[in-house]
Amino acid sequence: MKPDPLTNDNLMTTDFAQAEKKRALQSKRRPHRTKAVLLAPSIPAHGVWMTDVSAMDRRSVRAQLAGRGDFRVTWWKLNCLIHGWFKPRSSLEQRMYAFHARHHALTIARMELINDYWCIYKLVTQQGFIAGLRYAARKEQQATGEQP
Repeated sequence: MKPDPLTNDNLMTTDFAQAEKKRALQSKRRPHRTKAVLLAPSIPAHGVWMTDVSAMDRRSVRAQLAGRGDFRVTWWKLNCLIHGWFKPRSSLEQRMYAFHARHHALTIARMELINDYWCIYKLVTQQGFIAGLRYAARKEQQATGEQP
């Protein structure tokens, strides 16, 4: 049975979802193969318990030794060393708090710097050097609290 052709009269009353559902239910389903997800070469990811995945985890020591790490341990040790120079009697809790506060501040500053760079780059390429310079001056005025 063919559906009625769409016209201006029946356009608003046609239930497209119901028509799609009916068509999907009438079509034959083909079985599809699931894609094999591997935890590591030749190790399937499904049903694997107690498998050592530390080689793939960038935070692990094995990844650090293999040169694929993200240097979290090095960053932590550097911050502890610097904090220890300035506050030698601080506790581990104080060092951890200072580390996370410093890391947060540096991450936000880095993201803002990258965002400002791309904004200036787009302005210079689209509107010219003067527009980029004006934007940079405006951002500097906002940072120091001056009124334009």
